[in-house]
Amino acid sequence: MPAGLLTSHAARDAGGAMFAAHCALCHGANGDGRGPRRAAMDPAPADLTLPPWSDPASAGKLYLAIRDGVPGTAMPSWPTLSDDQIWNVVAYVHALNSP
Repeated sequence: MPAGLLTSHAARDAGGAMFAAHCALCHGANGDGRGPRRAAMDPAPADLTLPPWSDPASAGKLYLAIRDGVPGTAMPSWPTLSDDQIWNVVAYVHALNSP
């Protein structure tokens, strides 16, 4: 993980734009798993405001879930996103629960 990523306002802002464009339809605008597409998904999209996703120690796990997808779920891989873009989304998701 890039140093200072989780506290970077620039990374969070960029990640928020990426999240709104690519993630909110499933995970919801607030990252709570209540996006408009969730009704058609089994299992439902993850609530990213809860551990392990919200835990800073799991930032690498979240990065891999975005990059590679999650087998057995509707979570696809995102090969069109650069490493920096994925890390920015990770910073945004972490910020969902930060004071």
